[in-house]
Amino acid sequence: MTRSMDFLKAWARERLTWFGQSAFRLRAEGLTIFFDPWRVPAAAGPADIILITHPHGDHYDRKAIDGLRKDSTAIVLPRSCAEAGQVAAAAGETVRVGKVSITGVAAYNLTKHFHPRSGNWLGYVVEVDGVRLYHAGDTDPVPEMKDLRPDIALVPIGGIVGMNWREGAQAVALLGATLSIPMHYSMMLGGRKAGARFTGLIGEGGLVLHRA
Repeated sequence: MTRSMDFLKAWARERLTWFGQSAFRLRAEGLTIFFDPWRVPAAAGPADIILITHPHGDHYDRKAIDGLRKDSTAIVLPRSCAEAGQVAAAAGETVRVGKVSITGVAAYNLTKHFHPRSGNWLGYVVEVDGVRLYHAGDTDPVPEMKDLRPDIALVPIGGIVGMNWREGAQAVALLGATLSIPMHYSMMLGGRKAGARFTGLIGEGGLVLHRA
C-alpha cells in the first residue's frame, strides 16, 4: 500500500519516540517495540519486542532492557550475539514475532573498523500497521540497502563510526526511502545541527524528531 508523505509524517510523530542515539520506541497495533534502548527508563515500557542491532554498549544496554522487559517480551538480536531465550536474526532472513514481520539487513563499515562486516550485525525492516520501517543500526551506505524502499528509514548520521549527514543522504537515495528520520547524533557524535543539515539535503522527505 502506498502511503502519502503527510500520512507518514503524522504516523511517525504519533507512533515514534526518539530517546537519543539509536533508541526509539514504536507503538503500533497495540504493541510497544523498542530499538536499541540505550538509557531508556523503565517507565517508557513495558516492551512487547526489543530489537538490538549490535553489541556495542550504546545499543545493547542490558540494564535498560531489564527495566523494559516483561515475561513475554521477545528480544531480537543478530545471530552472532544472540543468547539463550532470545530471537536470533540474520541478514536477508525474516522472523515473525506475533503479527510483526522483522527482516534483518546487513549493517557494517566499508572502510572503518568500528563495525566490521564479519560481525554480521544488523539493521531491521519492521512491517507493522501497514508501514515498512527500517532502522539502519550503525552502518555506512552499503549495497544491501539498495531498493529496500521502506516507507520510513531511521538513519544514523553522527559520522566517525558510521555515516555522517552527507553520507546519510546518499543512503536515503540508495534505499529509495519515502521518509527519513536522522538518529545517532547530538549526544556523542555529529553535533546538534546535523539533523537539520541532513533534512536540508533531502528536503520534503526528511523529518527531525526531537529527543524525549
